[in-house]
This record gives sequence, structure tokens and C-alpha cells, in this order.
Amino acid sequence: MLCQPEAIFRHLLERSDFQDYKHVWVLNDFDRYSEIIVEFADNPNVKFVKYLTNSYYRALSTSKYLINNVSFPTQFAKRPGQIYLNTWHGIPLKKMGYDIPGRAADAKNIVRNFLASDYLLSSSPAMTEEMYMQAFKLCNIFQGKIIEEGNPRVDRQFDAVAATKEFTERLRKSGSAVDDRKIILYAPTWKGESYFSPHNDGASLKALVTKIEKQIDTSKYRVMIKAHQVVSEAIGKIVSLKEYLIPNSMPTNVALGAADILITDYSSIFFDYLSRDRPVIFYIPDLEDYKRYRDLYVGPDELPGPVARSSKELVDILASLQDLNDVTPERRSKYLAMKEKYVPYEDGEASNRIVDIVLRSHHDGMKVKPGHTDGRQRILIYAGGMIPNGITTSALNLLDNIDYAKYDVTVLCPFSSTAEQQHSYAQINPKARLMFRFGTFNGGYVSNSLRLNVLKNGSNNWAAALQNQKALWESEWKRCFGDATFDHMIDFSGYTPFWGTLFLHGPAKSRSIWLHNDLAADAHRSIEGNKPLKDGLYATFSIYKKFDNLVSVSQGLKEINESSLQKWAPNARFCSASNTVNASKIRKMASLKIKSAKMKIDDRGNIDPILRSAIMGKLVAELIDPDLKISDDFTEDLKSHITREPFFTFFSAGRLSPEKNHSRLIKAFSMVHQVNPNTRLVIAGDGPLRQLLESEIIELGLTESVKLVGHTKNPYRLMNFADVFVLSSDYEGQPMVLLEALVLGIPVITTSFGSVSGALPSDVGKIVPPQVGNLAAAMLDESLRPSSNVYFNVRKYNQRAVKEFEQIIDN
Repeated sequence: MLCQPEAIFRHLLERSDFQDYKHVWVLNDFDRYSEIIVEFADNPNVKFVKYLTNSYYRALSTSKYLINNVSFPTQFAKRPGQIYLNTWHGIPLKKMGYDIPGRAADAKNIVRNFLASDYLLSSSPAMTEEMYMQAFKLCNIFQGKIIEEGNPRVDRQFDAVAATKEFTERLRKSGSAVDDRKIILYAPTWKGESYFSPHNDGASLKALVTKIEKQIDTSKYRVMIKAHQVVSEAIGKIVSLKEYLIPNSMPTNVALGAADILITDYSSIFFDYLSRDRPVIFYIPDLEDYKRYRDLYVGPDELPGPVARSSKELVDILASLQDLNDVTPERRSKYLAMKEKYVPYEDGEASNRIVDIVLRSHHDGMKVKPGHTDGRQRILIYAGGMIPNGITTSALNLLDNIDYAKYDVTVLCPFSSTAEQQHSYAQINPKARLMFRFGTFNGGYVSNSLRLNVLKNGSNNWAAALQNQKALWESEWKRCFGDATFDHMIDFSGYTPFWGTLFLHGPAKSRSIWLHNDLAADAHRSIEGNKPLKDGLYATFSIYKKFDNLVSVSQGLKEINESSLQKWAPNARFCSASNTVNASKIRKMASLKIKSAKMKIDDRGNIDPILRSAIMGKLVAELIDPDLKISDDFTEDLKSHITREPFFTFFSAGRLSPEKNHSRLIKAFSMVHQVNPNTRLVIAGDGPLRQLLESEIIELGLTESVKLVGHTKNPYRLMNFADVFVLSSDYEGQPMVLLEALVLGIPVITTSFGSVSGALPSDVGKIVPPQVGNLAAAMLDESLRPSSNVYFNVRKYNQRAVKEFEQIIDN
């Protein structure tokens, strides 16, 4: 029972107009905090529940007002009529939320809670902007109000006599010694698991206290430690520290109210202490190490007090501050500036104002801010499962080309801790807001069983099925997004009905679903006698009529899907928007440093064919042999791959699945290799047909000239050192690999799948009929009479593709 919620609770108990309110407190350990339970044992309006018990969930589901200092758990979905005040537990000194690179997942539940909140508590306009709007990217999607009226927890600091009295009484109750000496309070922050061990921290704390006590007048001053609540239990078991420790049950602001000098490090606790106009010392001996772990918003030069980088500096500073008046004008100026910026409204009455705003709806004359928007259109994009495939690449490219001055973009992904998906998350443009769906539906067994059945098999009467489950899906939307609203929602994957159905139950002006392939053909694609995509795609087709736009990724594909799927939606809903491409990223990943040659290769046309052939041979060898490590620096062992005549390398990349028809490519290559044995074929990718393809390679006697290198995070380097890219698909949408090859200037040969006319820019590449002989003839001709490097105007292409996307969004 700490911080803002505790302060609000005690204020409500004191006010006569709230005596009939019932209070339910959540504790994680009844034994550890038994003194709190005893304190309110005779109050019939106060009860306690243990975290994550049935009693907890009942209280969470039925209470009118919800007050939380951090976040409710995964299952929480605010119910109609509930009012949620998130009081947050500190003004940010350490970087938070999306401001910590690569750590968006750490903020996933906090963002979800903020979006569900009716009110967020802020100490100042600076905190509102820096933390809520920027660090947690709430601008445009948060629909609640932000209260800038100070911190309730700070109120008790304004009555110094009462604060000292409460501090003394709590110490006495905990069994600690009590005297009238002035308090030097040391309150370090929680720095993370990698920084903490009870034994080491306990020893260093005791050593620091000993050094301080040697330099101060211990008859006048007493050193006390307020450990962060995350580590307080472990620290509390260290016998040598017992006389110095303030019990964790004591609210921090009670200790601050009694303290005469505060020593802290990266803890935002000092912001609260500024209201006392008493000295703050910052002890940060590990600043550079800590900043590598988690950076700060405020630099050492901006801090409103002296900074000690060693224990010696700390005791020297303390010696000069013990009269409490030794403050230079410069230091005083920083102190007042920080106070004005971050805690301008602290006056001892914050609890009173906040209770009136939230429980009495008294907003007049109060600093309550609604409408946090900058005018951009709000787009929510489900980007797919973010596994390494063409859809993920297309999504990442779109997010790199979209106009963020015009659109506020939220990217939704299913949360996964796998290395492959984490790698994909890290590539999402940081200008977008990355959110995760984690956890699952609330609701009973019967309703969820029906939901799963409909998602798997579709429904003859989808409208009736959705209506029956409307409350279930709307609750899930609330669980994921709270009160957030969007102008446009996009299911960019388009292969399962789940995400589209979820989007149908959230507020939006329009909705689109992307069609990345000939989906009717996909639905009937057979793998070893099974049709794994049929049920999911048919269920997806059944919700098409509820979407405003059915977006194929090329004009040719749009015509195919419009014809084959016309029974599922009106023709007017079918449209197209070409995939974009990230040329700079492709070129960067394709480049290679050769240490021994003292050169960097980023243009395949600038190197000797023999050297290019040798580099390709080494790259393939490293991918096939797990004991070899892929590196950017090629040294002497490159010589082992240099041949008298260069190999002519055909390269292909894609999932090893039926529609890609790699078997046709291997057969065609076999014919080429018989005529021109100085050729090889390299295929990157993995999938269900790998074993069959390996058997075919053995049967054709091609084990030395055809290499399946599996999935690789960087296919562009292989592509860059190939002589030609070959695609042998039966059907495609707009295969990104063709565009990627063109970016690198590599000639392209492709079979004439149905949507090929929209997949390639005009007059670029060789398109051949989908027979082995035709493909072999084109490949042989290319190997004997190689094409010159291809020019592809990426900038012009992307401008057209982005315009097509914007026309769909802006309609």
C-alpha cells in the first residue's frame, strides 16, 4: 500500500462525502504486509484481496473505480461503466517505453493499460509531453484525459511536523531505533537484474554508510536507507544493514518528508523531494555503465544538486552541505528550474483536486487535458506473424516508405520471444508505434469453443455467428486496445480470419485486407495430399464483404482475385497497391568488405567475374557448413574458391513449397548444366518440400552444382554475387525477390505466372512460358550471352506504389 493510490485512499477516508465508499486493496503477500491489514481490520469499508486470486478478478471486474500505479495484468479488459485512473509511479528520469531502443516489448502491457485509462496522472506539461506523448507514443490514439494537478503522494511532505511524527511512529512500530537526529536519506533506484545481487549490494551499501558516518557528526545526523521495493525484501535480510533500513511498508514520501538531505542516483524520487527545498546529492559512480543499459532524459550537468562520481566525492559534498545552507547561486538556479519544469503544482492539495476530478467529475478550473492529437490520420496495421517471408518483407518496406508526416502508424504483431520474430520486430521503422497482442480471450468455454470453430471452418451465416459472439470479440478488442480508435485498419497479412474479425469489432472509419497472392489457388494448394490453407482462407473469404477494400499487390493479381473470389464480395471492393521496396537497406546488406583485397564491394558490376564467382562459392560454403562463420572480412581462404574459369551462378530465393515449383527450376538447370557445365544453381529458403528437392538433386547427379542453403537472414549478399535471378513459380502475387534483384542490377528470368505483368516493371526481365524446356532455354541463353546490368528506377517505382497506397487510405 504505497505511492499515489495509498495517498488517494487515505484522503478519501478523511473526507466526509466519501464515507460510504468501499475500498478493495490488492496485496501480493498477506503475511509480509500484515500490519496494513491489522490497521484497517475494524473498518468495514476496507478489504484486502491477494493478487491474481478469484477474489482479485471479481473485484477487478466489478469495481466502479480502478486505480493503479503501474498496470493491470494481461487478462484485464475494462468493462462498460468502469472508470480507470492510472496514477503512474514516478516522473521519468530514466528513459522509458519506446525511447529505449529495441525494448518495445517491455512496454507492451503498460501501453495497453494507458489506452484503457480514462485518466492519466501527470505532474506537469513536461511530463505529459516527454513521457506520455513521446516515450509511450500516446499522441493521437489515447482517448482519455491527462490530469496535471500534482502528485497525491507528495501532499504529506508539506506538513513537516506531521511527516516527521508519522515517520517516527512507523519506525517505532517496525522495531527500529528512534531518536531526534536529522536524517540523511539514501534512496537508490532499482537498476535491473544485471546490476543486483543481495550479497554484493548489501556489502557495498554497508561500506558506503561506514564511509559517510566517518565524515559526519553522527550525534546530529543519522544515515538511513530506503531500498527500492523490488529489492527491499532481499536487502532486509542482511543483518549488518538492519539498523539503517527504512521498512518497505513505509511510504517513500513519509521518509522524504522527514529527511533533511537526500542522496540518490537515477531514481526519480528526487523530483518529489524538490518540494521540500532541501539539498539533493546525486551519487552516480557507474553512470557510463548504467547509460549503456538504460539512458537518461536528464544529463548530470542538468541535475539540481551536486554530483558525486566516487564515495570520496560524496563524503566531501556531504561535509559541505550539513548546515543545509551552502548552496551556490548556480545550483539554486538549476534547482528552481527543475522544480518549475517538473513539479510546478505541488502544494499539498493534489489529492483533493484529483479526487474531485475523477470521482466528482469537477473539471472546471482544473488542469485536465483532453484531445491529444496532431491531426495525422491514424492507421492500424496488422503486419502478420513477422516470420521471415515475403509478407514480412513487404510490411517492413511499406513501413519504411510510408509518409509519417501524414499518417500516425500503429503496427500490431502477435508477441513471440523467438529469435526470428524478435529480429523482425527490431527492423520495424521506429517512427511507427509497435504494439503486441499477448494473452487471450476472456469469456467461457462454450463461447470460446464456438469462436474457434467459426474461425477454423467459417460459417454459413457469418453475420449471425458474429452477432452471437459480438460481446466476446468487443471485449477482446478492449483488452488489446482499450479505448483507442483508428481512422483506418489494415490486415496486411490476409491469410487467417482472426485479425480481420478482431478489426471488425474495433472503431474505425474504414478497413482493408491485403491479398498477397492468387488466394483461390492458395486455398486449393496441396502438400502431400493435404490442403493446409483451405479452411483458414475460406473463413477469411467469408468476411471479405465486411471490408471496404480488398487490396491485391499488383494490378494483374487484382484481376485474378476479382475473378476467382467474386462470389465473396462486390467487384468494386477489389483494388490494388504495389509493394514498395527498400533499396538502401538491400544495397547495404548486399555489400561486402574484403580485407585481403582492401576493398568494399557494393556494386557487382565493378568486380572481376572470377572474383565474384569465388566470393559466391565461399558464401555458399559458409551457409552449408555450420562450422564456418559468415563474416564481412574475407581473407586468404578466398583463394580456395578461385577457379580458372568463373562459374555462372543462377540464384533463386523463396519458400520451398509447391507454388514456387523449384522442381521445375532444378530440372531446367540440369538441362543447362549438360550443355554448359561451368554453371551452378543456388537456392535460398526452406519449407515442406526440402527433402523431396534434395532427393531430386541426388537423382539428377547435381549434388556438386545445385546447393540448397536454407533460410538466411541476408539473402541479398548471395543475390548480389549471382549472375542471374530465376523464379519458377506457378502463381505469385508480387514477389519481392524480383524487385530486390532489380535493385541490385541483376538480370531476372521468371515464368509467366498469372500476375506477372504487374509483378515486374515494363521492359525489365525475361518472361518465359512455365515449361521446363522454355525455362532451360532462357537460362542457357543467359549463361552463354549474359545480359548487362539492369537499371531499375526505384525512386519512381516507390513513388507510384506509395501513391496507390494513399489512394486507398484517403478514400
